[in-house]
Parts: sequence; structure tokens; C-alpha cells
Amino acid sequence: MKRSILLPILLGIAFLLLAGPASARQISGVVVDADGQPVAGATVFVDMTTLQTTTDENGQFDMEAPSHYSFEVVAVAPGSGATGIRTNQEDCRAMTIAMGAPVAAVGEPMNGDRLSFFEIAAFSYTRFARDIEMVNPEVLRHTFDDANNAISVTSAEPFVFLNPELGYRVTIHNFQFGGNAVGFGWDGYTLFEPMTPEKKKDEKNWTKNREDTWEGSRRHFLSALMSGSMKDEEWAAWFVGGPGAAEDHSPVKEADLKGIYGEPVPILYEDDRPGVGRIDWAGWVRIQYFGDGGDGRWPEFIGRYWPVSDLSEVLAGEMNVTFVELPTYQAFIDDTGVILPSEGPATTELGYWTFFRLADMLPLDWMPE
Repeated sequence: MKRSILLPILLGIAFLLLAGPASARQISGVVVDADGQPVAGATVFVDMTTLQTTTDENGQFDMEAPSHYSFEVVAVAPGSGATGIRTNQEDCRAMTIAMGAPVAAVGEPMNGDRLSFFEIAAFSYTRFARDIEMVNPEVLRHTFDDANNAISVTSAEPFVFLNPELGYRVTIHNFQFGGNAVGFGWDGYTLFEPMTPEKKKDEKNWTKNREDTWEGSRRHFLSALMSGSMKDEEWAAWFVGGPGAAEDHSPVKEADLKGIYGEPVPILYEDDRPGVGRIDWAGWVRIQYFGDGGDGRWPEFIGRYWPVSDLSEVLAGEMNVTFVELPTYQAFIDDTGVILPSEGPATTELGYWTFFRLADMLPLDWMPE
């Protein structure tokens, strides 16, 4: 379990210490079965990326490492469950991945209204969801909570869908999903495979759509924060008392002003690893993007479905706003804008970013030029 689990309104997001400059480091190791014997022909990939390879006859593999500091290396083979090992740029050589038993799917097959319900919850309300094609919906199993109008989904085999608007075939191993159109969570090991263009304009369209998806995203915000380009890229942030609260003061505008001890207070602190930033924001932060990107349909969506009227009214008049709470007072990010779980208490996030659906996923090894 790495990503979120169902919290119908609030999604808890925990942050893992991570950082690291872009590099040409290699990942190497061996995949073995439950008896310690090498597994030939196993697929090995870096979770949430396009980076993959296949083990040789001795179960060994060697592949490019991603640019983000901390990541998960996943091995899959017939008859075994997907197994992931978390590692980082400094410790990704000579690793051993021991395959485990397959994860059992729970529930009944989906069809008709229940399959439509899942498709809306997982893919709708985003820009590039209209042409999503579920390749193998027959592998999905579900249970339904009538009291909360929520669905829980697992997969008997890797769940595959095509996103022709972004140009990816997406495979999610150990797939789990829970929620409805208002709030949901999902989990799984995800591999992106670039689609083959059928027309000359496909590559150009994919690049533009990926750039549009990036712009105004959480990762865009964090990378702008790390690079010190918040103002140039038209981001703003304010400390507030809570969701829907009036502006108080801005950690961006007040960066380097003197704090209570007479020293300048930076917006971002350096970690002891290269390329790592630490945010020490306490409480609620209101973040807004004023650029041309982002999806203007989010306020309309929240206005129709969000159960808290005062927050709904606030967001209905403002595009691309989110409220983020940092109860741990710290979050660690790397210079590519990637954040991953940590061992500390969960960080709670509330706002349009909460509705991060599968149709808007980009691989972590993709960034705009």
C-alpha cells in the first residue's frame, strides 16, 4: 500500500523524505521466487514511470533509475503477485526482489450500472477522460456500500486502460479502489507504456495535453517552490485559519522576513541531501494558481458535489484553488516536485487536488521541457 485509501471527504497523504538531482544512475539486482531461485523473464519497472526491463536467464536485471530521489522498484511474473521494494538514488544497486503470492480479488464481477459507477468515480470530471478505454474491465471485482453510495474494487489480474489523449497505456498491478464521485482513494503499482502514434499529429497532441495536465498540478506547484520560481510561474500561497478562510499572510511574500528569533525565515529549508527541500508550514495553507493552465471545471464540480456549503461557495468563484493542511509541520520534496509517504503522521489535503483521478495521471519520469 503506497498511495491513498478511502476517506470519502478527506484524503490523508503522508510524505516520505526524498530528494535527488537528475542522474544517469542505474538500478540493478535479481528477482527470486519464494524458494530463493532466480526468476527469468520477470518484468521489472519503477512504479509510476515508463521505466521497465526484463530479467535474464539468471533472474538479473539492470535499468535506468528515475530522476526523483526515492522510488519503488516492482517485479511481476506469472503465478506471483507484484512485489515492490522502496529504494533511492544512493542505494539502488545489487537489490534482491523476492516474489510473493498473488493478491486475491474480493467481490463480484462488475457490469452495467456498477461498472458505469466505477468509471465515473475513477475517470470522470477531468480534461482528458472522455476517450479512456478500459481494456479488461472483466478482471475487476467489487462490493457496494449502499449506505454511503460507495464502491470498493479489486482486480483479479493487472487492470489496464488506454488514455489516447495523453498517449499512454496504463497497467496497475495489485489494483484497489474505493469511493464515489465525491471522494475516493486508490492503490497499486503503476506502469506507463507510451502508445504508438497512428498519425503524424499524435505526438504533438500528446505533448500539448501532457503540458496542460502538468500546468496547475500539485507537482507543478512543488517544483516551482523548489526552483524559487513561484512568482514567475504565477503561484500564490497564504496561511489561513482553515478551508474557506480569509487570507492571512503569505509564506511566499514573507519569505526571508525576520521571525520571532530575529533571523530571516525562508519559505523552504535545505535538507542534508542534495536537491531536497523541507517545508515547515504549520496548519492550513491556501494555494492558488493564476496561470493559464488548470481545469476551470473543478469549481463547477465541487459546487455540485461538495457537501460543505461555505467551501463550495468559496471555490465556486475562484479557479484552481486548494487548501492544504500540514499537521506534521514538515513535508519533504525533491527538485522534480515529487513527494512520497513518510513515517510521520498523515498530512491532510482538501480541495480540487483531492479529486486526482486516473485519467490525469502522468508518469513521474515525464516533465515539461
